[in-house]
Amino acid sequence: MVILVLTTLSAIGPLATDMYIPAFPDVTADLGTSASRMQLTITAFFLGTASGQIIAGPLSDRVGRRVPLIAGISLCLIASIVCAFAPDVGVLLVFRVLQGFGGGFGMVLGRAVLIDLTDGPELFRIMNIMQGVGGIAPIVAPLLGGLILLVGQWREVFLVIAAMSLLSLVGTLLLIPESLPPSRRHSGGLHTFARNCAMLLRRRQFVAYMLVNAFSAFALMAYVSASSFVVQNMLGFSSTAYSISFAINSCGMMAMSFLSARLTRSFHPRPLIRTGLTIVVTASFALLVGSLFLDTPAWIVLPAFFLTVAPQGMIFGNGGALASRAALEVAGTGSAMLGLGFSISASLAAPLVGLGGTDSSLPMAVVMVVGSLISVSCFVVAGRGSGRRAEH
Repeated sequence: MVILVLTTLSAIGPLATDMYIPAFPDVTADLGTSASRMQLTITAFFLGTASGQIIAGPLSDRVGRRVPLIAGISLCLIASIVCAFAPDVGVLLVFRVLQGFGGGFGMVLGRAVLIDLTDGPELFRIMNIMQGVGGIAPIVAPLLGGLILLVGQWREVFLVIAAMSLLSLVGTLLLIPESLPPSRRHSGGLHTFARNCAMLLRRRQFVAYMLVNAFSAFALMAYVSASSFVVQNMLGFSSTAYSISFAINSCGMMAMSFLSARLTRSFHPRPLIRTGLTIVVTASFALLVGSLFLDTPAWIVLPAFFLTVAPQGMIFGNGGALASRAALEVAGTGSAMLGLGFSISASLAAPLVGLGGTDSSLPMAVVMVVGSLISVSCFVVAGRGSGRRAEH
C-alpha cells in the first residue's frame, strides 16, 4: 500500500498537466476566453510545478518529509476544487499555479521518501514502478480526460484530480511515516540549497543520469506533441485509430516499466538502460530515414513510434534510481533537481517541433534523434570509470 501511495503521488502532477487538454474548446467557450489564454493555463501549471519542486526538496531536507508532503497534497486538493468551480479564466490561471505548486511537492517528496526508506535492488524496483507511472501519466492524461468528457463536463476533470489528491492525502496520513530523522536533516535556507545543488552538479554520475532521463523525455515529448498530426493528417488514420495506437504505445511503456522492475532483482540497471536507449535510437533513426527518403510510410512510422515509447519504461526508473543513489545525503534536493530537469526538457520539445512547421514529420524525427543521441552520450559519460563489475 505504501508503494501505491508513493506511485499515486508521482502521477498526480503529470496527470493534472494534460488531463483537461481535450476540454480546451469547451473551457474556452464556457469561460468566454481565448485559445491563447487557455494555453497559458498549461504554462501556469508548469511554473507552479517547477516552483514546488525547487522549494519542496530543500525544505524537506531541513524539516523532514511528512509535513511538507501533507501540506503540498492539501494545497493541490484545494486548488483542484477551486479550478473545478472557477468562474473565469483569471481564477483558473491563479489556481492552476497553486495546483502545480502542490503537485510538485508530491512528485519530489514521494521520490525522496522512497530514497530514504530503500536502497539497492528494492530502490531500483520501486523507482521503476514510480517512474514508469510518472512517465506514462502525461501520455495517457489526454485519453483519461477524453473519457471523462464522454460522461461529464470539463469541470468534472478537475474534480477527478481532486479525488485523486484526496486519496493520496488519506494514504499519506495513514501509511507514510516520517522517513528523515532529525539527525539526518540539514539546517539553512537558500544558501544551503544553492550549496547542495552545486555539490550535486559536481557529481558526474548524478548529472549524467539526470540528463539521460531529461533527454529521453525530450525525445518522448516530441512524439506526444506531433504524433496525432502525423498519424491522422499525413497517414490518413481516423481519430479512433490514432487513439488505439496511442493506447498501445502507452501500454507498452507501462509493461516495460514493470518488466524492468522485475529484472532489477537479477540485473544491474545499466544494461537495462543500454538496451532501452539502443532501441530508441534505432527507432528514431528509422523514423528520420522514413521522413527524409520514403514519404513517411505507415510501416515505418507506427513501429518506430512504439519502439520509441515502450523502451522508455527501461530508462526512466533506472536512470532516476542511479541518479538518486549519488544524492542520498540530500535526497530532497536531488529529487527536486531530477524532476525539474525532466520537466524543463519535456516542455521544450513541443515548441521546438512546432518551429519546424506542420507539413512534415521531419521536425519531430530530428528532435527525437537529437534527444536520444544526447541521452546515449550522457549514459556513456555516467559509466566512465565505474568498471564492468558494477553492472553485474
